[in-house]
Amino acid sequence: MSEQTVHLWQEIKKNLEKELPEASFETWVNNLEPVDLQDGRIELSAPSGFIKRGLEERYLDLIKSTVKQLTGEEKEVSVQVAEPEERDEATESEENLDGTSLQPPPVSSGGNSTEEPSSPASSGGGSTPLEGQERTGNTAGQMALNREYTFDNFVKSKSNQLASAASRAVAESPAESYNPLFLYSKVGLGKTHLLHSIGNYLKKQNPAGQVIYTSSERFAIEMIQAIRQNKNDEFRNKYRSVQAFLLDDVQFLENKEGTQEELFHTFNELYGNDKQIVLTSDRSPQEFSDLQDRLVSRFRWGLVADIQPPNFETRVAILRKKAAQKGLKVDDEVLELIATRVSTNVRALEGALIKAVAHANLAGGKLKIEEVRSFLPDESSEPKELTVGSIKEVVTSNYDLSIEDLEGKSRKKEIARARHIAIYLSRELTDSSFPALGKKFGSRDHSTVMHSHKKIDSMIEDTPLLYEEIKELKEEIRSSYEA
Repeated sequence: MSEQTVHLWQEIKKNLEKELPEASFETWVNNLEPVDLQDGRIELSAPSGFIKRGLEERYLDLIKSTVKQLTGEEKEVSVQVAEPEERDEATESEENLDGTSLQPPPVSSGGNSTEEPSSPASSGGGSTPLEGQERTGNTAGQMALNREYTFDNFVKSKSNQLASAASRAVAESPAESYNPLFLYSKVGLGKTHLLHSIGNYLKKQNPAGQVIYTSSERFAIEMIQAIRQNKNDEFRNKYRSVQAFLLDDVQFLENKEGTQEELFHTFNELYGNDKQIVLTSDRSPQEFSDLQDRLVSRFRWGLVADIQPPNFETRVAILRKKAAQKGLKVDDEVLELIATRVSTNVRALEGALIKAVAHANLAGGKLKIEEVRSFLPDESSEPKELTVGSIKEVVTSNYDLSIEDLEGKSRKKEIARARHIAIYLSRELTDSSFPALGKKFGSRDHSTVMHSHKKIDSMIEDTPLLYEEIKELKEEIRSSYEA
């Protein structure tokens, strides 16, 4: 690889780091490697098919524009997956799923000086949450807030009126208006957007204030790591000394008795000291069946607000705002057709818009309404049932593999990795037993399937990039299927 290639890629990364939220940069860009730079073309290498696909869908155009800005020339940018090696699955179990040692790598100093700290799920350096470096005005190891999620770019409507108004009130007068504030809705309707909006507003008003945002899964993982490292006091001090505690996806704490106990005491400490607590979930508190009654009771002490699917006018408004944010020009009739075809999920609306624009770019001209009708089918009025087969479809789509690959005997690293992930998700999201999963994954022995699940479960705790992959796959599956 030439010195020119390395130098240009370093300059590209510096520019992208300024443009992207820290979590996005660390997850999708920081792990790329330059392969070759030829006249009119730049070739990059991604560590997995998941990263390749996500990068191409999200940031390939940004990379191209950055290259043009630096070189003054239009260049084609292509991404390939690092060549997988043939290996025995038993041997592979001794290594990390991304090809590195199970020993966490050293903490990266990073080059980003933004006010938010690096996310444990995307730190790039692989530091454990309790070992993360301190950032200005934040707690070590905190998951980063997404700066793109603000009150200004949240589309208000009747379906989210109470939730958006309450979130704004909490941000303007923490611990005075509604404490706790509990937001719930189905996947992709904006509750996480509002959670980040509260955090961003609080940080803007008081940059030195301690605002901590995390997911319940990350909270549970950090607690386990704290116990293993004998750092319980450090963990508790981290979460009980903040001005505002923002906890996403509370539903994942069901059946986790130890984590529920820790959250109960954290809640009491914060509430008793007039610190703001905001929680989100995919259901209302009274719908929890495997959460401690005393914890559910506390969730209801303040205000519980739901978010309903947006109506047609709101969906069009959301699409219009998304298009404006991305600098896209899309005819109203196209936006209205998308709003008609996609009716339940804001995230799916944005995905459909991006797909429509991509079709127009590939066609080299204006997108015609007939073309949108051809590639954007109507949403089914009844949600599709979540099965092991549907999980396989999502995994193979994300990793550019086939169902035969997942069920077959190939020991290629990329295929074995995706197989482990598919088995883990199938066990977590369905009621299938290990023997049943063994039959559905190529008649494997139940102990082999159990090993796959255990492997992913343990790796999530110490591998930030894998944690992010699993989280995104779960969100995609839940937004498309009904358990």
